[in-house]
This record gives sequence, structure tokens and C-alpha cells, in this order.
Amino acid sequence: MNILKTRFLESACIFVFLLAGIFIISSCSTSTNLVSDGKSNYKIFVSESAGLPEKNAALELQKYLEKVSGCKLEITNKTGGDNKLVHIGFSEAPESILKDLDTKAFGNEEFIIRSDGKTLLIAGGNTRGTMYGVNSYLADYLGCRWYTREVEKIPAQPTIKLAKIEDRQKPAFEYRQPYYHEASDTTWALHNRLNISNMPVSLGGGYVIFPFVHTFNQLVPPTKYFKSHPEYFAEVNGKRAISQLCLTNPDVVKVSVATVFDWIKTHPDANVFSIDQNDFAGFCTCANCKELDEKEGSHSGTLLHFVNQIADTVAKAYPNVQLQTLAYDYTEIPPKTLRPADNVMIRLCHYAYCSAHPLGKCDDHKQYVERLEQWKKISKRITIWDYYTQFNKYLMPYPNLETVKHDVKFYADRGVVGLFAQGNNVPDDGRGEFTELRAWVFSQLMWNPEQDGQKLVDEFVQNVYGDASGYISEYIKLLHDQVKPDSINFSIWTEPEDVSYLGIKTIQKSDSLFSLAKNVAKNDSALLKRVERAYLPIVFIKLYLHTIGGDDYISEGKLAETLNDYKRIIADNRITRTAEGAEPGNISKFIEAVETAEHYVKDWWIIGPFDNEERKGFATVYEPEKEFDTTKTYSGKNGAKVNWKKYPGEAIGFVNFAKSFAVKKNVVSYAFRNMHLTEAKTMRFGVGSNDGVRVWINGKLELDRPVLRKAVPNDDVISVPMKKGNNTILVKVDQLGNKWGFYFTEKK
Repeated sequence: MNILKTRFLESACIFVFLLAGIFIISSCSTSTNLVSDGKSNYKIFVSESAGLPEKNAALELQKYLEKVSGCKLEITNKTGGDNKLVHIGFSEAPESILKDLDTKAFGNEEFIIRSDGKTLLIAGGNTRGTMYGVNSYLADYLGCRWYTREVEKIPAQPTIKLAKIEDRQKPAFEYRQPYYHEASDTTWALHNRLNISNMPVSLGGGYVIFPFVHTFNQLVPPTKYFKSHPEYFAEVNGKRAISQLCLTNPDVVKVSVATVFDWIKTHPDANVFSIDQNDFAGFCTCANCKELDEKEGSHSGTLLHFVNQIADTVAKAYPNVQLQTLAYDYTEIPPKTLRPADNVMIRLCHYAYCSAHPLGKCDDHKQYVERLEQWKKISKRITIWDYYTQFNKYLMPYPNLETVKHDVKFYADRGVVGLFAQGNNVPDDGRGEFTELRAWVFSQLMWNPEQDGQKLVDEFVQNVYGDASGYISEYIKLLHDQVKPDSINFSIWTEPEDVSYLGIKTIQKSDSLFSLAKNVAKNDSALLKRVERAYLPIVFIKLYLHTIGGDDYISEGKLAETLNDYKRIIADNRITRTAEGAEPGNISKFIEAVETAEHYVKDWWIIGPFDNEERKGFATVYEPEKEFDTTKTYSGKNGAKVNWKKYPGEAIGFVNFAKSFAVKKNVVSYAFRNMHLTEAKTMRFGVGSNDGVRVWINGKLELDRPVLRKAVPNDDVISVPMKKGNNTILVKVDQLGNKWGFYFTEKK
């Protein structure tokens, strides 16, 4: 059974027991304080007719007032007499404390904390308002904090003053979800005022989206319809395929309407229903879809045309039901003339843009911001799906706190009504790279984005890392200082070997800081565990870079120790996967890769670039294929003079042509080296390239791969007879855009 549910069921039993008339009598005090020296003559009142969320709010207040002051206030459902009361909920509260309040006007999550110096009212709209009010009173007036699932701050205050208070609040966003495993813990989420979907009804429930996202296959299941009605599905390259739907087919609309009506009937608790494209390409290019998309200047044209038809039908039967659809990837651009129906909410995705700098502070975001403004003009309501992690490496050091601190307010200022912040949601128990820090800062800013984000970061670090906090703060600053320049840009798909902030000196400095942090934490096992968890990304990155030739990242003779540290910290924190996908996040395979790391060949001569327009250069025989002569100059792309030069080398095994040559699109370049052997033997070489690659050994073409791909070590393995004495190796790699270079390993 869920621990939180168990806890509140036990509390509910106590609550009923108390209302039966068997009360714990608090010692009396004549002070106007709520509690004086651990004693109080106040009681907590909640109406007998109140719902379970308000009754649990009363229990929550009772529990934490006792933790703060040492005094357990009695809970009652009786008014009158000389009782001094803290009123939980509007029901039966005295007129004097309700003066000028329209209690029916309070939104679902809105509340008021009001005190005239004698009576305290904490009340809000159903279903979560009162509970949020209690947690806000504990946080804002008594200083309570719930930083992580293990670390809470409850300041001891034997005396609690009952000053005059007039504090009415509601969240900046009606939908608030930092997508970290830690934030799915209902106790933690409740204290930090997040309306996650798995919040029990007894605690006010949460914000429910059904189905959550990418729903086309649920709307029109291909297992049910593709064989008999392939025309329901997208036409891709002239054939019907199970990718997206054919959005201009009226029968697809009919099937989808029936599905949505079924969702509405079976999920009455849902706040919104999703009609979303699937999470891959393959949009329909049939004549009708193509014509509409071309007319609207975007594939959002067919999507909105489709969604609006469903929305119109739904509105007639269920006028209060909200639908939503994505503006994501190929539908990010708004249509020219179509507009979302009034009951259709747009969920705009900030996908694959810069993670180093906040919105509005970086040219890379300019296009996205313009599209956000365009969607705002044509949509009644917009929510945002934003990304705050590297999906393939949840443990990668990822200095994006500037975006965490500032983007929430950027969205709030533009009237966005919901924010889904997708982070490194490590399965089972969490514990990714600073996941708890980001989750807590997001939770605070999603409620009130006017807060100072840096102060929140500092507060978290100081309270969670205690005596080690100075070193943790210095480490965070070390990484973030390196990504401040406008020229630095990394995104959710950027690999560790492609960033500038993970150089050897940075890793060495990080090691030093964490050594100091662990030393001051060594006598506190819980603190030491938190410090080691913060250190784990550095351990991971050293090992990862070792697997791609970065031998210098780990001190000589320290590989086994570093790997053992990784295994131990992973096990201590019950981390079961380190990426969104099961394959890239497989811990056992990562450990195997570390233990079996190849020798990377890094010593090369390089020359280029040469022309590769229309990819003709891949097969063109340029001069470097005819001879290797470091004294000669040749004609390269656009007539530029090129000659052989020593590759300056990298700390890792990737031979980076993109860093070596100014022109890096529609080009080819070469790398050459000699290999001297004392005896003839057959050798195996591993090659990984971005993009296509050719390899000649001793003048013979041994590998010919005209591919478009990401460079992955050992994508191709060749077995070659090598001769005694000198052998020549020539590598040719072409480039169509973005990353460019190759890995070359000597296989064991």
C-alpha cells in the first residue's frame, strides 16, 4: 500500500476518534499567541460536513504545529462557548472573519489566510485550496520547508504569535508538473503545492490529462483498423503507414469522436483530453492533407482542422470539457488562417533549443519565442511542454539552472496556464543529476514565479548539503560560469564529448571540490550520501569519456577505484536506469563498456575540406587518395588552398573535423597515419563516423559506407591483414550538416 495513503488512513481514524469526544487536552494560556511556550488554548476547527481534503488539512496543521511548537492542538467540530479557534475551511467560520469574502468565488486552488489577531482562518476553494492554504501557512509564516523526500526543515518555535494576516493566493499556473521522479511523491508534491495527477482524492486530487500525450494510436488503434482501413493512416512516400493519421479523412474524424466520447465517460476526473500526434515523423502527404498544409504554411493546418472538428462535436454534448493538442516538432509553426476552437488548448513544445541560456536571453530561442507569440494571438489557452535534461544521459552534468530560474516567469508573464518541465525522470526511485534541486526550485516558481530563483537555489543547497554546501555551490558555479557566453550552446541531445564545459581541468577541479565536501560530511552518513549523489555525475562522466578514448580524465591506476565508486553510489541510491530509453540507460551495459574500453587511435594527419555538393564528393577521387605529401598544397572547396596538417588532438578519441575546418557543410575531409608493426598479423578496427566513411588500408578500400548517421564508436568493424613494417591508413569522412568526424579503434 502507498505509504502516504496509509499515513492518511491512520490519521483519518485518529480524526474520527477525536471527534467522538475523546480529546487530548492542551494546557491553557491566556496569551494572544497561538502557542505560548509550548502551550495553547486554541483548537483547530473543521466542520463535520467538510470533505476529506479539508479534514486532512486540519490533521496536517495539527501535525506540524506540534512539530514546530511541541503543542498538539485539539481538533474539534464544535463552535461556541469560549473556544479560541483556528478555522479550517469556510464552513461555519464566524461572519467577522469572513467579512467581505465571496467564498464561492475562490478557485479550486485559491485560498486565504486571514487573522484578526484573535481568530485564524485558513480556507480555500474545493478541492485543494484549503490544503494548499495550510501548507502555505506552515511554509510562509512558520518557515517549514520540504526540500527532498528525506530533508525537511521545521524550525522550533515554542511560541507562535497570532499576528494580523490578510494573505490571498492562487498559483500562477493551473497545471504545474516538474517531471522528476521525486516530484511524483505525493507527500512531497502536496507540501510543495504541485497538482500532480496521482494525488489522491483524499488530498484534493490532481490535474489529470487523459491520455497523457501522443494519442493518435489510441484514438484510432492501428491494430484494429490498419488492415481493414489503411486509408485511415498517413500516406508516406506514396504508401499508407502506421505513423500518423490521415487527418483530412472524414471517417477518421468519426472514429476519433467516438473514442473521445468514450474517454469522457470513463474518465470523469480528467481536466483535459489529449488529441496529439505520435512521437515520430511520418505526417500524411496524401493530396488532401498536402493541399491543406501548403495552404496553411504548416502541418499544424491539418492537425487543427482535425482537432477542431472533434472539439465542435464534443462542445455540443459536453460544453465544459477541454481538449488539447500539441504544437510540436513539425506542427510547431502556427497555421496561417485556422484558429483553435475555444475548447481546444495548445500545448507548445520548446524542443531542441538552447539549454544554456534562458528564454529571451539567447538568439537561439528567438524563433521559438516568435512562435509562442503567434500561438498566443490565435489561442485562448496555452500550456507549455519544456525540456530540462539530456535524455540519453540522465547523469550528465547539465548546467541549465539559468533556464530553470528564469523560464517559469517568462511563461507566466505571457499568460501561459500550465507548465510541464520534463527533467531527468529516473525510473523507480529517481536520483538523477540534481533532480531534487530542480524539482524543488520548479515547484516554488510554478506557484509564485516572482521569487528570486538564485535565492531558491542557494537556500536548497545550504539546507540540503549543510557543512558541505559551500563546495557544492562552488561546483555549480564552476560549471555554469563556463556556459554564460552567448557563443556557448547545448541542447537536450548534446553529447558530453560535444560540450566545452567538461574539459579535464574542470573535471579535476570538480574532483577536488567533492573531495573536500565528502571530508566535511564524513561523520554524517545521511549528508555524505547526499554529497556522493551530487558527485555521481562527475564519476559517470569520467567513466563515459574513458569509454570513448578519454583516458586522461581518470588518474593513472584509478580506473578500478572510480568504477567501484560508480557501482557503489548507484546501488546505494537504488538507481536502476540512467536514460529515458532502456537501452541507453542500461547500467550493466555501461559498466561492461567501461571494463572493455578499446584503444582509440588519436594521432593523425588531416586535410580538407573538399567539395561534397549533392554528395558527389564522397565518390570523387581527390588528391589525398593518390598521395600523402605534407609539403604539397591542393585546391579544396571553393578553390581554397589546403594542405596536410597534424591533428591537434582531443582529450577523447573522436577526431573532430568540425572543429578543425571552417567550412563544415557538404564537404569531405581526410585523415592519414602510418602504423608500424613488428610482425604481420590480422587486426580488427572499429570505425564510427558522422556521416559517411571510407577506409583504405595499405591503399586497398576496406570500408565503404555512404551513410547519414551519428558517430558511434565501432558502428563498423573491419578485419584486415596487416604486414610487417609500415602500414598506411587513410580515412575519408563526408558531412551533410552538424557534427562531423570519426572514431577509430584498435579492437581487442
